[in-house]
Amino acid sequence: GRGGGGGSFGYARGGGGGGGGGHDYERDPNDFGNVDEKAVNELLSTRLQYRKRKMFDEADDVRDQLLNDHGVTVWDRDLQWTTQSGGAARVGGRGGRG
Repeated sequence: GRGGGGGSFGYARGGGGGGGGGHDYERDPNDFGNVDEKAVNELLSTRLQYRKRKMFDEADDVRDQLLNDHGVTVWDRDLQWTTQSGGAARVGGRGGRG
């Protein structure tokens, strides 16, 4: 795996104002799964910062952390996220670099 990146911002330290927690993603309105939304929003904000800097491997690591730690799938094309237990079924692959 990758080593921890010293001076870079940490996963749990997303910044940002606004209702979306510093990112453009919204929870799927049909998703009612139990999840720590604050933690998810912080990770989404961190992931967006990596993507803006074209640090796609790091962004993918955050996406994987969202899935593994919180059961959250990110849908980049729709700018939405959903939990595995949320009941929102979608056809197609997981969100990617799109």
